Order: sequence, then structure tokens, then C-alpha cells
Amino acid sequence: MANLLVIEDNPDIQVLLKDVLAPHEVTEALDGVAGLNAIRHNDFDLVILDLMLPGVTGQSVLKTVRQHSQVPVIVLTAIQDKDSVVQLLSAGANDYLTKPFDVEELKARVGVQLRDHESIGGGAELRQGQLVLNQATHEVTLAGAPIELPKKEFAVLAMLMQHPQQVFSKKSIYERIWQEPYLDAENTLNVHLSHLRTKLNACNNDTTYIVSVWGIGIRLK
Repeated sequence: MANLLVIEDNPDIQVLLKDVLAPHEVTEALDGVAGLNAIRHNDFDLVILDLMLPGVTGQSVLKTVRQHSQVPVIVLTAIQDKDSVVQLLSAGANDYLTKPFDVEELKARVGVQLRDHESIGGGAELRQGQLVLNQATHEVTLAGAPIELPKKEFAVLAMLMQHPQQVFSKKSIYERIWQEPYLDAENTLNVHLSHLRTKLNACNNDTTYIVSVWGIGIRLK
């Protein structure tokens, strides 16, 4: 049983979600301030976040959460504009559903996020198929073969493996790993991604591990 937080200002939807998500433990927050307070004082396995909140918006909540936590966040939104969706994913949302949503689809997406979050579990070792990354020893192997990665390439791969379902914009990757504004750094990141892809392909040319999502960014396949 997981510990979930639902930040939603509509009481009827809160009741629906609590029923749908049983037997998981569901904490309710009716606005962004209450949601952020709950996150500060509890350890949640997943957050379901409505964008259209009174006071502190869902976008602001997501931005604040991502400053100190990588808890999976599924966004509920009435917005279907592609650019807005891109901004959500770039800001750190793991997934989204547009309202009105299908409850079975929501349950399925919650299950995926909980499974992925549990699989990375905060441990030193990350696994995706035959790809293994050990954060403690700074070692990477693919199908048992070692891959030598410099610090930045290792950090990029670790970031993608920690969130295998999330699409990251190049800007978000660069600013997290290099800890400086993106500005004109696209070529720098592209070079590192190219080297990383080449090394992975050299060990297993049959599988593509890092894929581009057109118009959004990259993710781990």
C-alpha cells in the first residue's frame, strides 16, 4: 500500500479519487499551500496535482516540489495545448491526464509511476534491462561489459535512469547537471549525449537506450 497525496480543490473529485485509489492511503489537500505543507511533513510515494488551484497554482507547487524532491507527480489538467504540456513535462511532471479523465486510466498510470519509483528505490544501483549503473562505485555495465563514463556523462545517464518514464528537456538536463543557466549550451549537451549514445551502442547495437521525443526532449527507452 502506497502513501498518496491528492492536491485538488474540487471536493467531489477528491471523494472520487480516494475511492478509486483504495486501498492506497490517500491524503487530501484542497489548495497549493496545504499541499506543500503536507509534502514538507510527510513522505509520499506519489502526488496527484491539479493545475487550476486557488491561490498557489499547480505550476508553482510543482516548481517548489522539484527543488527538493523527486517524488512522482501526475498532473490533472483541462489544458490540451501541446506547448503547455511540454512545459509541464519540462518542469518535472512525470505524467499528466486531461480532464475529464478515465478512472481506469488514472489507476493504470498511478501503478506505473509507483512501480518505477519503487524500482529505483533510492539505492546505489539503478537497473534498466541489461544496463546497470552503480552510483556508489561510479561504474556502468551493459550486458556485463563495463562502460567508462566521465563525470558529466555518468550524471546524465543516472538522471535518466532515476526517472525512466520522464521526458527531460535539454534545458532541464543541462541546468541540473552543470548547475548553470542553459543559454547557448545546447551544443555542449549534444556532444555529451552523442558520446553517451555511442558508448551504449558499442556494447549493444540492437537496443536504443536514449531516445528523443520530438518537440519535448529526451528520455530513457
